[in-house]
Amino acid sequence: AANYGAAIATHDNRYERAEEFLEVVHGLWNSWKFPWDEAIGPNPNPFGEVMPINHEGKYFKVAGPLNVPLPPYGPPVVVQAGGSDQGKRLASRFGEIIYAFLGSKPAGRRFVAEARAAARAQGRPEGSTLVLPSFVPLIGSTEAEVKRLVAEYEAGLDPAEQRIEALSKQLGIDLERINVDQVLQEKDFNLPKESATPIGILKSMVDVALDEKLSVRQL
Repeated sequence: AANYGAAIATHDNRYERAEEFLEVVHGLWNSWKFPWDEAIGPNPNPFGEVMPINHEGKYFKVAGPLNVPLPPYGPPVVVQAGGSDQGKRLASRFGEIIYAFLGSKPAGRRFVAEARAAARAQGRPEGSTLVLPSFVPLIGSTEAEVKRLVAEYEAGLDPAEQRIEALSKQLGIDLERINVDQVLQEKDFNLPKESATPIGILKSMVDVALDEKLSVRQL
C-alpha cells in the first residue's frame, strides 16, 4: 500500500470501494451498445449507441464512456474471492465465479446454497453464480509416493504446541479457559475483525471444527 501512497484501508472500506468500482466498470462496459446488442433493437447507426455514465460516488468520479465496444459474447467474467459477509454481498451482486476456501463438505453445501440464494435476491437468474472450492494437491506417480510427500510436509511443520498456540491466536480461542482436548463449540471462537489471514479461511477452520466436532489439538 505504501508503494501506492496510501494507507491500508479497513476491511469494510475495501469492500465498499470494490462495490463502487464494479458499479463503474459495469457502467463503462454498457456505455457503448454495438449494433449486435439485441437489447437496443434495430439501430440505424452502424457504430452503435455511445453514452457517458457520469458517475460521481464516494471513491470514483468517471465520465465515460468506454472507448471500445463489448465483444458479441458480452462483458468479461467477474471472479470474486472472499468469505466474509461483505465479500458474500459483493459476490451476490457481481460475482459470476466465487473462489471459496471451504473446510468441510457440509460448510461447502451451506456456502453454495447461501451464495445462490443471495444472487437470486439481487434479481440475478438461476445458475449465474458458480463456486470453486480451493484445494492444495500433492501429486505423485503412486499412492506410496503421495504418502511420502505428505510425511515430508508434516515433518517440516512446527512442533504441535507452537501450532496450537498460533491457531488459537488466529481464531480467538482463549487457551487459559479452553482445554486443548475438549470439543470446541461456537462460543469458543472470537474471530478478529481485521486479520492478515482472510476471514473466509478463518471461518472455514471454524466450520471444520464444528462440523467434525474437533478439539483445538485435533484441528
